[in-house]
Amino acid sequence: MYTKFRKSLYGYIYSKIKHKEDAEDILQNVFVKMQTNGAKLAEYEKIQYWLYRITRNSIIDHYRAKSGKKIRLEWKDEFTIDLPEEETHDNTKGLDACLTGFIDALPNDYKSIIIDSEIKGIAQKELSGKYNLAYPTMRSRVQRGREKLYKMMLNCCHIETDNRGNIIEATKKDNCNEKDCCR
Repeated sequence: MYTKFRKSLYGYIYSKIKHKEDAEDILQNVFVKMQTNGAKLAEYEKIQYWLYRITRNSIIDHYRAKSGKKIRLEWKDEFTIDLPEEETHDNTKGLDACLTGFIDALPNDYKSIIIDSEIKGIAQKELSGKYNLAYPTMRSRVQRGREKLYKMMLNCCHIETDNRGNIIEATKKDNCNEKDCCR
């Protein structure tokens, strides 16, 4: 179970928490709950649904704990273990540089609109005024620009996602000519 769901659950948790250590702690707690409730787990037909429900509840508990009363814990030296520093590896490193190259390669009709909507976060209604386009036209341009970027990335990168569409890992395909792509 751990091997099957670890990556997708971690991706889901990290997308909600945005803090590596907290996400890892929550993931560990989810699998501890799974282990301790093994008998109940056999009753569920859809284990994946159960795991995501437990994960969602664990994320909610995490935020409740952060917003609630602060608890001060004191650690004694006898409980600490010297562990080597874990090397963190960002599997999506370089994807942002690759994406920038792809955006630069877009036709001019899409390039500036994608930069404004996706990078700068300007609302599409505001952009329709800026570019003097009708709102439905603006929505279509943004959508087509996204599709063009997606196709460019798929042609150049092998992208592994979790079941929610979050990128877990990106690797450069052999036929890709982008020098900074997916390092």
